Amino acid sequence: MSTIKTNTLTGTTSAGSIVVTGEGGSTTTNLQQGLVKSWVNFDGSATDAAARDSFNVSSMADRGTGLATITLSNAMGNSNYVGTTSCMGTWADDDGRNYIAVAMPKDADEVYVNQFGTGGSAADGAYVGVDITGDLA
Repeated sequence: MSTIKTNTLTGTTSAGSIVVTGEGGSTTTNLQQGLVKSWVNFDGSATDAAARDSFNVSSMADRGTGLATITLSNAMGNSNYVGTTSCMGTWADDDGRNYIAVAMPKDADEVYVNQFGTGGSAADGAYVGVDITGDLA
């Protein structure tokens, strides 16, 4: 087996486009489009929705019970990107299994995250995760 060490990958046809052949050898995937462009793990029950760790997030804001805004450091190409979420309450809340979060693109650089508890009412999740995929600007 060989090892390739590099700091930069550049496509031969288009500098910003690298195609990877799938496992079966018959399909391809564009590497850049398959990467997560931003992610954050935050405490929605804390003041100002405190981020525990993040990538490509410049700030967060608490907009009220169950409502948070994520501001991206590097904007997406438009507001048609996708947010994937996970959410749970505190360990005292039956392991938080009754919580859900929804990430909704607001603008190219802002994402609204709404959190809901048991019965669908707005609630602050203690453990919220958001991944953003799509094209960067």
